[in-house]
Amino acid sequence: MLYVHENNLKSKIKENYKGTGSNINTFFETEYLSMRKRIENLTFDEAHIDSYSIAANVFNEYYDKLSVFSSANSISSQSKFASTFLEEISCYLFKDLQEIKNNIFDVYNKGIYAGLKIDSTRHIAIIKKDVDFCIGKRVNILIDSQFPLELVLPIIAVEVKTYLDATMFGEIKSSSKAIRSASPNSKTYVLMGYKNIADEHIIAARQDAALTEIFCLRENKSKPIRADVLFDYWHEIKNAVCAVSQDIIVPSYGRLLNPPIP
Repeated sequence: MLYVHENNLKSKIKENYKGTGSNINTFFETEYLSMRKRIENLTFDEAHIDSYSIAANVFNEYYDKLSVFSSANSISSQSKFASTFLEEISCYLFKDLQEIKNNIFDVYNKGIYAGLKIDSTRHIAIIKKDVDFCIGKRVNILIDSQFPLELVLPIIAVEVKTYLDATMFGEIKSSSKAIRSASPNSKTYVLMGYKNIADEHIIAARQDAALTEIFCLRENKSKPIRADVLFDYWHEIKNAVCAVSQDIIVPSYGRLLNPPIP
């Protein structure tokens, strides 16, 4: 798994960010590790529905402490001190997916396949995108007797934002469209803390193939993360991952193009 929030905290401890390395280390050992232990003791699947409510409480409690600590130590939003925590939520929610536990797929955030191009040396080069969370598979391909090219084929790709505004939204749609064009059976998502964008942008996106879905964790900036959104997000991603192995199955009746996942 990729623990980007842990890595962010550790890098700030190592560099003694704004002279607060010791304080961050104390926060890491007392608050972060405690939160992580509580979450990793939970099982996230359809049989443990209470896990999402417990997780929402733990996430909210930790996020509040993180916000207070950031303010008290003059840690800027540009440091991604808090936003990386929202990115790390996906690592916890999907740790129990069988496809990940059995190493069929893995978790990535860099070098996601987004197409091919001819470079300045007239060789084939891979176009890559970085995303905040991706479930996919690393493969090597051989083209025109070149050295094997390594790429990550995405099943799902998620962009995570503390909040979403119109400028960010345009960039996300452009990147997501490239990923889906390069990998037709991939699905792309946005997971955000709260909405800070006009409704007409969201309504227009419903007619755009760039994004599969957008999930908003909170009703507004001052409200807590909702357990029902955590479950809905988990269920959507779980079905998207399961659907990859269902592509060859065509039922004899009912929905034929998008049949329900067994």
